[in-house]
Amino acid sequence: MKELGIGVIGMGWMGEAHSNAYNSIQAKFSQINVKPNLIICSEIIEERAKAAKERFGFEKYTTDWKKVVEDPAVDIVDITAPNSLHLEMIKYCIKHKKHINCEKPVGAFPDDTIKAYELVKDYEKETFVGYNYRWSPLVQEAKKLIEEGTLGELRHFRGRFFSCYAADELGFYSWRFEKENGHGALTDIMSHAVDMAINLMGEVKEVQGVMDTFIKERPIAPAGASHYAKGSKDDEMKAVTNDDYVNAIVKFKNGARGYIDSSRAFYGPTSEMTFEVHGSKGSIKWNFEEMNTMHLYTHDENGKNGYKKIYSSPEYSNHGNFNPSDGSGLGYEDLKAIEVSNFLNVIANKDNSKKVNFEDAKNVALVLNAIIESNENKTVVNL
Repeated sequence: MKELGIGVIGMGWMGEAHSNAYNSIQAKFSQINVKPNLIICSEIIEERAKAAKERFGFEKYTTDWKKVVEDPAVDIVDITAPNSLHLEMIKYCIKHKKHINCEKPVGAFPDDTIKAYELVKDYEKETFVGYNYRWSPLVQEAKKLIEEGTLGELRHFRGRFFSCYAADELGFYSWRFEKENGHGALTDIMSHAVDMAINLMGEVKEVQGVMDTFIKERPIAPAGASHYAKGSKDDEMKAVTNDDYVNAIVKFKNGARGYIDSSRAFYGPTSEMTFEVHGSKGSIKWNFEEMNTMHLYTHDENGKNGYKKIYSSPEYSNHGNFNPSDGSGLGYEDLKAIEVSNFLNVIANKDNSKKVNFEDAKNVALVLNAIIESNENKTVVNL
């Protein structure tokens, strides 16, 4: 069995989800024959770092992220820090020859993502990116059906990610609302929606994009507050300097058309990461809020119109690693466990069949840059 030392940078919600994923590998993915060992975690707030060490079983903790990278027992550095720190951390990981698992979007700005890709193009170690929605068993089934031609010629894609953690105008101001730390909905959540579009439909050829900000200011948060926490009208306010909403009309290289949009500032949707794929022979619909069901329509000249509702089951990719029952659902952190298992499988067993690395992030970044250019110049952008 191959053992790999893990260091995690950033112990907020995402760092906790990644740590939990590594801890689940031996129980849920014994077939890849890898034992991840949690060596060290870092967090700028020492109490949180110490608590994470105890909760997840790290050997040690630190408030200095560089110590994670420098630790000789660490083979993989897992980056879940704020986006603006990604590129600096990636450069330091490369210097110390570590495998890198980085949360999307891999940098504060699309140009950072492209720089990160350029840095690792010929890198001897592996990279991976946190596009976890790809790993839903039913998304994997949708991709398989598309590739097998079940939907026929692909004609249209409609995707969106309405992750509306910032719908409340009194939601605390954080780095997520600062332009100097990156774009807002564009890089934070549109990156997921664009990745899903490319994953299912192939490369994007043409983009017409729009960006907007609905909530102009927010209350200033105390140190360590979650971006899900709430202030009051009496708090000191600070101007929001990045985008709440983004959309793009796209044309894919295969000739299909599409519409993709994302927002953090609507009431109603909570984590509506969803897509519809329409082809000459049928269509598929999936929504993360109901991630254990998918709707499939295949045309039958003698049949009735209407979608068939499909439940996730061990028949589909990785479902059986978590439970043996049809319709017994998986959740968000299960997708993170699948994601981590795919990364470990790349490193330990050279299995690249489920590899999603900095090149994939670069392909998303090129589309995001095209949206920015289109929004600024009010024109269609060709990639």
